Amino acid sequence: MTCSPSHPTRRAPSSPARERIRSQSEALLRRLGCARLFSEDGGGADDALATELMEAFRATRDPLAFDALVRWAGPQLRARIRARLRRIGAGLDVDEVLQDTFVNVYRYPDRFAAARAGAFAAWSSTISDNAIRRLLRTRRRDADVALRDPELLQARADQRTAEPGRVAAAREDCAAAAAAFQVVLQAYLACFQLLSEREQFVLQMVEVRGMRYAALGEVLGVRADALKMVVFRARKRLHERISQVLTGSAPSARTPGRRRAVA
Repeated sequence: MTCSPSHPTRRAPSSPARERIRSQSEALLRRLGCARLFSEDGGGADDALATELMEAFRATRDPLAFDALVRWAGPQLRARIRARLRRIGAGLDVDEVLQDTFVNVYRYPDRFAAARAGAFAAWSSTISDNAIRRLLRTRRRDADVALRDPELLQARADQRTAEPGRVAAAREDCAAAAAAFQVVLQAYLACFQLLSEREQFVLQMVEVRGMRYAALGEVLGVRADALKMVVFRARKRLHERISQVLTGSAPSARTPGRRRAVA
């Protein structure tokens, strides 16, 4: 992430807890390899830090950067939402709007541009306006609510994009399926090695190389019908032994027989 050199800024007095979050956020920016982007006086330094944290999340997708952004910018954004709801007389839940706003911040970081120190304050306010509009439309679909000039409002969230929770759940399901499939493959290999050499050879020719029964029968000197029976019995043994392995009852070992010589 490319950033300009850092410059000292004058900070407005704040609580010890607020200063602790500031220090942790600045330390996180340094760990992520990002120097300060802006030099602002007074309270402008607060908006600048929020913009820098958002830019860090946009560039790195680091969840710690997003968490720091929520802790740092959340109280001011919540106050702006509360003031907006009070002004328009909407009986909406402030925390619901705040959550909806940060969900969209998380989903669409590429739409953010750190053009100035107050970029995140303006961008997040626009997103919260859109969140209020959506909630009001849900409750009063015929109401015409104008929060600000339409050209300043961002487009609604793309419904075709999966939500972060669904994406995480899908990844967990894929990981669980892959782990289960690995167990089945290991069980298959262990049980396959218990078959006779003749059965292993026939299964490899038929199932792996796709050889026809008639052609393989000519190689082994047996009829195709007899060869089909060999394959059927081998598959049945595999199925039974794999079931025993997966249910905790290990199959009994069997000394592999000698493979029939290929004519």
